[in-house]
Amino acid sequence: MVCMDVRCEPFSRDDIGRIHDATIRILEGTGIKVLEDEAVKLLVGAGASFDKATRVVRFPERVLMDAISTAPSRFKLYTRDGKHELAFGEGKVHLSSLGTAVQVEGLDGVVRPSTAKDLESFLRLTDALPNIDHSSWVCWPRDVPERIAHLQAIFLSFKHTNKTIDGWNWGTRGTEESLDLASIVSGGRDALAERPLMLGFANPVSPLTLSKESTEGLISYAKAGQPCVYPPECMAGGTSPATIAGLLVQQNAEVLASVVVAQLASPGAPSIYSSVSGTMDMRTGSIALGAPEVGLIMAGTAQLARRYKIPCRGTGGNTEAMLADYQAGAESATTLLMAGLSGIDFVYDAAGSIESSLTASFTKLVLDDAVCGEVKRIMTGVDVDEETLAVQVIEAAGPKGAYLSNPHTLKHFRKEAFVPPQFWRGPRGSWDSQLTKDIREKARQRAEEILREHEVALPLDTDVERKMTAYIKGISKLPEA
Repeated sequence: MVCMDVRCEPFSRDDIGRIHDATIRILEGTGIKVLEDEAVKLLVGAGASFDKATRVVRFPERVLMDAISTAPSRFKLYTRDGKHELAFGEGKVHLSSLGTAVQVEGLDGVVRPSTAKDLESFLRLTDALPNIDHSSWVCWPRDVPERIAHLQAIFLSFKHTNKTIDGWNWGTRGTEESLDLASIVSGGRDALAERPLMLGFANPVSPLTLSKESTEGLISYAKAGQPCVYPPECMAGGTSPATIAGLLVQQNAEVLASVVVAQLASPGAPSIYSSVSGTMDMRTGSIALGAPEVGLIMAGTAQLARRYKIPCRGTGGNTEAMLADYQAGAESATTLLMAGLSGIDFVYDAAGSIESSLTASFTKLVLDDAVCGEVKRIMTGVDVDEETLAVQVIEAAGPKGAYLSNPHTLKHFRKEAFVPPQFWRGPRGSWDSQLTKDIREKARQRAEEILREHEVALPLDTDVERKMTAYIKGISKLPEA
């Protein structure tokens, strides 16, 4: 987490106003297809219109803005130990690992399907890395039965990290089970609502659709008082207009429709304006989340969120590269820096992603932690006051003076200069003498070292762990439908 002293706003106030006006035109005219019945009832009850044949809801501006006005501009997500928190809407930027990759690049360099053991390892790794603020479900536990995979992921998250974690919102049943499991940790549903422990995800389906399962989860999370993000994955030229401005209009409509449903379900529910949109590479038909345009999309996302006074979540740190190579470093660094400088409250995918987040990499997670530290340093900005101007220090040193042993240097150098332990800054002679020169191999060795030695500072209470395990076992015996 870092306070935001440097900000990039490429869109003018008039630009943002025009995007808003175009969004209202879409919501009032074209509308949003809503496939969940309770959401439709809430919207119609508030004054929206509903076409039963097409399931399209049209939002009058008054309905939209009245609902958005109840969304809180500030709230917090807590850790199970109560010692850490993510503060949304307070000018702080939080960086998260990637989430729910279906493959991993193992420490041996082999790409394979992800397992529960991989998720445990990634959670322990993110728990140890200092510049990652939030431990997402880096990969999906594909070796766990589908009926309980979401619960196993939540259990592993609570057990293997003291950082904030992800939740699950897919369908009413799965979401309510997730909330029940988290309430074992918090001490009940009321305590969970008072101090939220899980960050939920309810993705609209581009273009202009709210799915049944995702919206069911959205409503459950709103009623339970858990923060939730609503990130469309618009592909410019594929599932949205090819122009960035047009993409932002469509994305804005999808996000605001989600916020409205959440606020109608539970006024004051912690809602997060969100995006994981990118461009489509017309050569391959694939989304390009490491493209420079993603940085501009995130800037627009942040500026729109500020217009509505809602905290925001974006993406940065992604890459289409297949390994942690030059392409990966370039794409990850530029998109992450743009997301941070744009004032995104919560940057997802900031560490560990390759192959558009389909694959999670232990090596890249360690390397990205250094980039996260560098981005945080840039966002911190520069203090200018009598102490930092150092006029007396310069006068005392004079021409050809030295500063290395000066008390002023000793006082300030650690704060002023970020030193990434993963990156080389020494002379060639020292570099030549190293047994291992490749930065990826060093990162791999560092990951192995952490996984060999790191233990979570505050273990999960044994009684809580027993109850969580028993709950999951009970759910596993229930029928699928």
